[in-house]
Formats: sequence, C-alpha cells, structure tokens
Amino acid sequence: MAFTPQAARSAQVSAAEKLLHEIDPGKAYPLDFVIYRITAYHPKAVAADLLTGLALQHDLGLLIESVSRSLKMAAADHREPVLSIDDVGERFNVSSKTIQRWRRKGLPARQFVFPDGKRRVGFLLSSVERFFFSHREQLTAGANCSAIDQAECDAILRHARRLASRSRCSATEIVSRIGRRLNRSPAAILHTLRKYDQEHPAAAILPLAAPELSGAERNRILRKRRRGVTMAALARRLRRPRSAIYRVILDDRLARLNRRRIRFIDDPLYHQDRAAEAVAAIAAPSDDLLAQRRAHDARVPRDLPPYLADLYRTPLLSPGRERALFLELNFHKFQFASARRRLDPRHARARDLTLLEQHLAAATEIKNAIVAANLRLVVSVARQHLRPGLALMELISDGNLTLLRTVDSFDLHRGYRFSTYATLALMKGFARSVPQMLAGRHAASEPALLAAIPDPRPSGADQRLADREHVGHLLSQLDDRERRVLLAHYGVGAQSGAATYDQVAQSLGLSRQRVRQIERTAIAKLRLAESGA
Repeated sequence: MAFTPQAARSAQVSAAEKLLHEIDPGKAYPLDFVIYRITAYHPKAVAADLLTGLALQHDLGLLIESVSRSLKMAAADHREPVLSIDDVGERFNVSSKTIQRWRRKGLPARQFVFPDGKRRVGFLLSSVERFFFSHREQLTAGANCSAIDQAECDAILRHARRLASRSRCSATEIVSRIGRRLNRSPAAILHTLRKYDQEHPAAAILPLAAPELSGAERNRILRKRRRGVTMAALARRLRRPRSAIYRVILDDRLARLNRRRIRFIDDPLYHQDRAAEAVAAIAAPSDDLLAQRRAHDARVPRDLPPYLADLYRTPLLSPGRERALFLELNFHKFQFASARRRLDPRHARARDLTLLEQHLAAATEIKNAIVAANLRLVVSVARQHLRPGLALMELISDGNLTLLRTVDSFDLHRGYRFSTYATLALMKGFARSVPQMLAGRHAASEPALLAAIPDPRPSGADQRLADREHVGHLLSQLDDRERRVLLAHYGVGAQSGAATYDQVAQSLGLSRQRVRQIERTAIAKLRLAESGA
C-alpha cells in the first residue's frame, strides 16, 4: 500500500476503516478476505491461516494510522468533520484514557495535519458516532456519557468531602471511588470538583485530600506486604484507607502482568462456544500413564550418569497426548492475552488479576510437562556435539534453553512431531554455541599455553561437522528412493561427481521425468523440515 497512488491509498484507508467497524473480536477471518476488502484484489497465493478478530482489530488500527500518515491530509480539507482527542472527550464527556480504550476496542484513528500545523491523531465524526452507537451498551457500562445534573453534582460533592476529610483519601482515590459508585468517568468527577473549588475557594474540597503516595511509600508498602504485613496494619501505620493500600498492591500485580510477553499459536477451536470444555476434554490424561512410566523405568541406559537417569523415567508423549498438551498450552495463553486486553486498569479487581495469574500458572505447568518429556532429547543431541574441553552438563544447560524457546514457537498445525522440530532447533543451536564455547575456552587459557596453539580461532571443522550432521538429519526425513536421487544428482559423497537425470534414471530403472518428480518432492520435504526449525 505504500506504493499505491494517493487517491487509491485514501480509498484503501477508508475501506480498512469500514472493515474495522465490522470485525467481531470473537471470530476469525481468512487473510485473503482481509486483503480483498481493503484493496479489492484477490491474491493468487496467500497463506490459509485464520486471523483472530481481536488481533485483526489491533492490526487494522495500526494499518489505518500508518498509511494515513503517508497521505499528509489536512483536517480542514477532509470532506467531513475531523475530531481531535479533546473534541471526542468533550463531546462524550470521557477522558483521553477512555478514548484510548475505545481505540483498542476498534475505534479507527487517522493521522491528520491540524490547523496549528502539527500532525496528530484524529477521528472522523461518522466513525466516532458509528463506533459509539454500535458499542453503546459496553461503553456506558463503564462510564456515563450523559450530562451531570444538579442532584448528581451535589452527591459528588458530598461523597468527595467525606472521603477527603474523614477517610484521608487522595484525589485519585476520591475520583476513582466516586466514579465507580455513580457510574461516571473519573475525568468527569475531577472536572466537577475542580469547577466547584474554583467557584467556592473558601469551601474547596480537593485541598482537604491526602497527598498522593510517593514512589518511596509505594515501594515500602510492597516490601512490607511481601513480608506478610496485613493491609489493615499498613493502613494504620500510614494513616491511609485500606482501599489506597489495596490499589497500590493491585497496581503492582497489574504492572507485572502487563510486562509479560505472551506468544500463542491460534486455533479456530478457541473461538467456539464452550471452547474451555472442549479443550479440557481433549487434554484429559489417559489412564495408562502409570503403565507407561513403569515401562520406561526399564529403559534407562546403563552408562548414563545417575543425575541424568531420572530424565528417562518421564514417559515420552504419544502423538495424541503431545497434540493435546500443545492445544491446551496455547489455549491458556490465548485466554490470558484476551482477558488482559479486555481489562480496564481503572476497574481491575483482585479476582480479575487472579484469573490472569491462573492462566499463566496453567500454561507454565503444561510447558514444564512438555519440557520434562523431551529432556532426554536434549541429552541425546548434546552427546553428539560433545567436544574435548566441553562439559556435557554445559551443553545440556544450553540445550535446555533452546528447548524452552522451541516449546513456545512450535506450531502443531504443520503436521510434524515436536521431537523433529526440537531436534533441528537443537542442532542449529549447538552449531552456533559449540564454536563459541570452544573459542571461550581458548581465550581463557594461560598465555604460555596459547603460545603452543598455532591458531586460537575456531577452525571451519566444527562448522563443517555441524553442517554434515544437519544435512544428515534433514535427509533422514526422506524415503530411500528420494535420498538416492538427491545424493546421486548432486554428487554428494560420489567421487565421479554429479550425475545427470538420464544417468540417475538408468541406475534406478526409472524414467527421466519420474526422477525429476522425485527430486522436486524431496526438495519440498527438505524445505518444510528446514522451515520448521
């Protein structure tokens, strides 16, 4: 779209904005449908993956804002009124934070050049009204957008004076508590109080409020809370209401959850009704796990050190069990990401954060189960890359980190086993880390020993060995005839060099065309295996 003519680009932005209004966060959409709706063009080849409505809302919002920036359109030149963030807040009696939440829920925003010459975010009046009326029930549940009458104003002033003088609440706590009580936005409450204080300076309310908690006080509250001090005791020591202590602790939990980076592989099942029950039924463990564990007890290699023998007492995962665990793992991540996206920080409660933490804990437990069942794979690949001067446990530790990353990136929809994907990832990881470890050993040696070494830099032998192992594992994905065709045609291991298609066909008793078909199939398999790593 960046290279589209300006008129067509403007039309595509409008089409993307129209599509954004129609997106249902709970549904999934094919990529070719999205491309056609924006560009009116059907691509010849496109990935068959489905895009979740929730993620598509976010991406379309970024697309509209990014492409509209390249148009450099003046707000005054647009054919319909353009509202700034302040205009929307004044029109609907909401704060700028509320408008940002509306944007996350699907309110389209474009970049305009305003009369002061500055480029800022703007909203088309028709888009704002369409979004508001299509989400009216959801939006008014968190904030009342009607005007504040005199009776409600009196209630706000009465509650604020009581909270400031008797409960020792800060201004932030006052507007938050009154907003929840009267179903109003904190910005509207604060505006009402400031207006009253300006008109009645002798009876002002906000100066009676307790000062805001400083950063040092917040840190002290968190430290004492971690040591087991109750909220009631903290409130007495600081002469603050328990709600203020509660909010500090809640904000800290929310900040830690927001810092978590979660990546999940989506599945259409996650967006269906009663998806949690379906995933739980699929992931229910079978009754023969104990029998599998006992069967594996007898398979521990005799030459394995005792501290690694326990790895072989965890049974391997069957294809069905492996698929079920990855389905459940990504479902918990999906639920965490969806719930965190819907969460309003101002109205967050302990039960909301507990639910998020439960999803993370469940995902961590499932991930640990997958890792435990595949730790012996790390040992096996690490032993193949063991070199003089390297400790086996050092390689295993490095491989465990690779295995942890691999669990998060594995896509069960591609059709191959996790062990295949993890093996290739481990080989690539060791191909990079082993030469670095050897180089580190050389750099740490004594100067006298260094003089006896002709070249302390790692030679290409390690890389060539890793490449041969990598190629060998890739070729193991092929059947015997495919492997023979590739080795013969490309001259791998042959002293006479590469053979022609006719020579390969004659040696295998096949037609020349059949040999070419086998080669194309084999190369496609190798590319698939390599992309999975």
